[in-house]
Amino acid sequence: MRGRPSEAGADSAARGSATLRDVAAVAGVSMSTVSNVARGRGNVREETRARVQDAIDELGYRPNLAARRLRSGRSQVLGLALPSVTVPYFREFADSVLREAQGHGMSVRITQTHGDVRRERGVCDDPYLRHVDGILLVPVALGPADMRALTVTKPLIVATASFAAGRVDSFDTDRFEAARTVVAHLVSGGRRRIAAVAPGGALPAESDGRYLGYVAGLRDAGLPVSRRRVVSTDTVTFAAGADAVRTLIGRAPETDAVFALGDALALGALRGLRDAGRTVPGDVAVVGFGNVAQAGYCAPTLTTVDPGREEMAHRAVSLLAERAQARTTGAVLPEPGPHTVGFRLVERESSGVASE
Repeated sequence: MRGRPSEAGADSAARGSATLRDVAAVAGVSMSTVSNVARGRGNVREETRARVQDAIDELGYRPNLAARRLRSGRSQVLGLALPSVTVPYFREFADSVLREAQGHGMSVRITQTHGDVRRERGVCDDPYLRHVDGILLVPVALGPADMRALTVTKPLIVATASFAAGRVDSFDTDRFEAARTVVAHLVSGGRRRIAAVAPGGALPAESDGRYLGYVAGLRDAGLPVSRRRVVSTDTVTFAAGADAVRTLIGRAPETDAVFALGDALALGALRGLRDAGRTVPGDVAVVGFGNVAQAGYCAPTLTTVDPGREEMAHRAVSLLAERAQARTTGAVLPEPGPHTVGFRLVERESSGVASE
């Protein structure tokens, strides 16, 4: 520590009620500098930041969140509504959102919609999210008409939507081109009978850009589109993926590649193919979508599309924080609209070249 606490600072620390002013006095800086360091924001020199942090630690200073919220007219809380935290991709997306929100000095309240179209459509009316500054919605059941009819009473951003969300901001990767890239990759590896495992639920596969890209990729390669090689699932789980490929092998045993439109389905497919006596990638190649952490550690490791989850969380949370702030300051921001993040194909063992 480069200095000693003032008497007032020492007394406050002893009472466990050190203030912003106490920390500023000990560190020899302004209260705004202390505020920036405490919130992890602002352009503060590293030497100054270390001195302020020393004072914060010594005095046991904790920001008065209630006072901050009262002054700003905001709760400093974002809402995140997603289908389920048990699905690997959504769980990892939630983790990315939590880290991004923390960087903005905000916390996150999470609710699960379980893919219920009414809950997704009425997310702004959810009592659990009543006092949040804005909501980030990850839908799986909303169709284009539902998107256009969303009730919007506070800043709302839709993430991972396959189509534009009308009067609100939406973020997604180019699912269509990502799927075409997957098919081209499989074709280059000698695959010609490529199947798709698609989460259906409340929406048909034809409403999903990944499925449409799969169809386009087959046509690009001059390959037929066979409905026998398309299996829909009601849920996005390991069990659903395993069941789907068992069904697939039963009705299209000639299948030599599977594109699963979600990593949980792809990971389940690996097990289902083994149960069916098929080797991966020797007999059947498998590609997923999502690039969840487990994809790099299963056996074989899973080739998958990284849909830009980190970029999406960063940009969506930043924009949501800006729109929430604009409601209290009257700042004028651009009209809501669609936003696209980049994708990349992560090639691993499961899509190796076909066996001779």
